[in-house]
Order: sequence, then structure tokens, then C-alpha cells
Amino acid sequence: MKTQFRLAIHPIPELERFDTSLRYTDILFGFVIRELFLRLQNWSQLDPDVKLHLLVGTTLVLGSWIGYRRSLYRSHYEVKFFNLPFFRFIIDQLMLILYFRIAVLTDQSGKQVLAVGNLASTTIKLVMYVFILYVVWDLLGMWIANAKTRGKAREKKPLYPEIINSQMSDKEQPINWRGFLITLGSLGFIVLLWFVHNCFPPKGEFLAIVALLLLYRWAKEVRTSCLLPQPA
Repeated sequence: MKTQFRLAIHPIPELERFDTSLRYTDILFGFVIRELFLRLQNWSQLDPDVKLHLLVGTTLVLGSWIGYRRSLYRSHYEVKFFNLPFFRFIIDQLMLILYFRIAVLTDQSGKQVLAVGNLASTTIKLVMYVFILYVVWDLLGMWIANAKTRGKAREKKPLYPEIINSQMSDKEQPINWRGFLITLGSLGFIVLLWFVHNCFPPKGEFLAIVALLLLYRWAKEVRTSCLLPQPA
């Protein structure tokens, strides 16, 4: 009975067999991208501020989808109730809800649902929430990498060991400190922008967010590329 209870609290880690969570998340990304493209098709009729808002949403969502697919630190372990990959999966879904909310701040004809100033401030606020979730996602990844099995200190092994050649090894996963610091620094910038956003016109705010998103994704890509095996 004690063993069963322990397994219920700490399910045995298993590798994903069918890549189900990734495919499910890809489908939800598709729904968000559809909403953005429905609005982008009326590009010539859109107000400049709506164009910039949609540029922010498209940069955020497409960059996030590419980053998600490219991530070396995405968990390849089965999502179970209630293991650490499960909570990371929940964070993924919360991000997608925020992406969807950003995409539908204007209606499908491109008309603003909010006033120009409110559209900019709401966009900044939602992007800030996204980066908070990015930080939580990275922290959960570091927790997964550092998690150990139960028992005496000398007997403890990595609970979620590094995957080598599609097999669980006996090595600890590397902790993604650089990626975490990139995300934390980007969150600091967006928080600063939120506090001073009333000092700038909406166009400047939108462009600042786009620049941040592009710089963030570039920094993440450089960090990922440096970790990949280099050609001889």
C-alpha cells in the first residue's frame, strides 16, 4: 500500500512513445496562427496600430512555436498525474491561452476592440504574462534536471536522466542556466516597458516589443546552436 501511494505521488518516469503532448500542442498553435492570419488577410484595410499589434502577435506566436520545436530542454518524458512534466505541460497550455488572447484583441475584420492606448497597454501586459510563464517553464526544466530518486544520499540517481540515443542514460541532464538568464533578462525589460509605457506613443511600444521578441529568439537560437554537435 505504501509503495502504491508513493507511485501515485511520484510516478515512474517513462519516455514518450507517441509524442502525443507535442502533437497536441502543435494543433493548438495552429488554432492561434489561424486567428492571426484571418486578421492579416485584411492588411491593406487595417489601422497602423492594428498592423503593429498583429506584427507583435505573429512574431510572438511563430517565434514561440519554432523555439518550442527547437528546444533542447523540452521534456521527452511521458506526462503523468502529477509528475513534473505534467506541470510543464500545463504551463505550455497557459501560454497558448495567452497567445490566443493576444490574437483576438481585434476582430476578424481588423477593427480594434480596444482603444489605441488600451490596445498597446493590454498587449504589453499579456506579453509580460507570457514571459513570466517562460521563466516558470525554465525553472521547472531546471527542477526536472536536478530531480533525484528517493533514498539515501549516496544511492540517489537522476529521476529524469539525460536521454542519449533515445534511451534513458545514467547521466544528469544539463541545467539550462544560460537560457534561464536570457528569459529572466527579457522579462526584466518587458516589466520596465510596462512601467514606462505611458511615456511613449503606442507605435513605439509595439516596435519595442517586436524588437525584444526578435532579440530574445535570436539569443535563444545562438545558445541552442552552441550546444549542438559541430560539424568536423
